[in-house]
Amino acid sequence: MIFSAHANESEPRPTAGSAVAIRPPAQETRGRFTRTRIVLLYAQDNRGLGHINRTLAIARHILAAHPTWVAYVATKSPIAGGFTLPERCDYIKLPRSLAGTVPRTEDEVEGVSRFRALRSRILQETVQALAPDLVVVDNEPLGSSGEFREGLSLLKAQHPTTRFVFGMRDIADDPGRIRALWHEMGVYDAFERLYDGIAVYGLRELYDVAEAYAIPQSVRPKLHYCGYIVRDLPITDAGLLRQQYKLPQNGRLVLATVGSGSDGYPVLAAARAAVARLQETFTDLSVILVTGPFMPANERAMLEAEATANCRVLPEADTFRLMTAVDAVVSMGGYNSVCEALAAARPLVIVPRATEKVEQRIRADALGARGLARWVHPRELSGDRLAEALEWALRCDRLAHARRVHEVIPSFDGAARLAAYVSRWFERD
Repeated sequence: MIFSAHANESEPRPTAGSAVAIRPPAQETRGRFTRTRIVLLYAQDNRGLGHINRTLAIARHILAAHPTWVAYVATKSPIAGGFTLPERCDYIKLPRSLAGTVPRTEDEVEGVSRFRALRSRILQETVQALAPDLVVVDNEPLGSSGEFREGLSLLKAQHPTTRFVFGMRDIADDPGRIRALWHEMGVYDAFERLYDGIAVYGLRELYDVAEAYAIPQSVRPKLHYCGYIVRDLPITDAGLLRQQYKLPQNGRLVLATVGSGSDGYPVLAAARAAVARLQETFTDLSVILVTGPFMPANERAMLEAEATANCRVLPEADTFRLMTAVDAVVSMGGYNSVCEALAAARPLVIVPRATEKVEQRIRADALGARGLARWVHPRELSGDRLAEALEWALRCDRLAHARRVHEVIPSFDGAARLAAYVSRWFERD
């Protein structure tokens, strides 16, 4: 992941609480005037990185395809300002409750509700002020806990020419749970009446969302499988990277990464122990542990206390760049981390997140069944399973593994395909 740089200061900057924007004037293109289009992207992140990272990849490709368009990203991600934003793109920070990720008292529950209502009002003001031509809603069809419902309905009523696209990972959660949730929230009705398209960030051959989530037959023509969305593969000098992190210039190298890191300590601690065990067999083995920005300070400190010349601990890094220079990857089962490891064609060991949501386990199981990864249940981290899976990854034939990945997933150009998909509604621009 990338954490650096700034937004383009030349664009108007709507802010939370006062989303004010003036539609840019028409621009002359090859002797004719083309009206600037506005794209609004809603990214559902709270304490993760995946949604905002994927949304920015989509924004980059849409803006690259349309030099006169501008984009705004609405998100409550606490580090949105630390990401690299493309030119002609800004973000609208939605506030979130700081009372804790899981409210435990009546006051905290009430506080969460107040902030949800506040975000709903900001989103309504935003769509009124921007009057976007295209809205791309990430992951939650009506916004997190329905916070975008009123804003989307208002925009649809006031600007019927606006196009609405729901962008979804192929694997969301247990199919039964998603069906029940969508029925309860009125999502199927939104698919019928609100959305012009449903962009699936995956392949039908790997996961059929129409069947899994009982998409009505009348809605299925709106489904469009874009393929997996991954940033452009970075070009890395492995020798310089090892020098940068003071690692041995030769020998096998493992990357262990846990996304934002808020619950990743057990995985990194187990990965460090597995590498230490495997160093008896692979005497040249080193590991990089990336904690992520949200790992609690005391847990990060425990990992840093065990750092050695063959075990580097980094709070943040461009993990995709690191993946291109290592021999094997250990990660949790998040969409971005898994897709980046596959795009880099690195043998992958997945430890799915241990929560009531089973999205990561479904993803790990699907990839394991096709020989693209091994996975270890988080309950089995204390045993030999992780070391055994990591040994498989280190012994993989790199070229054969890359061929296998390409056979199952021919490309990772989902963002470009999505840009082409939404462009069809604006072909006369």
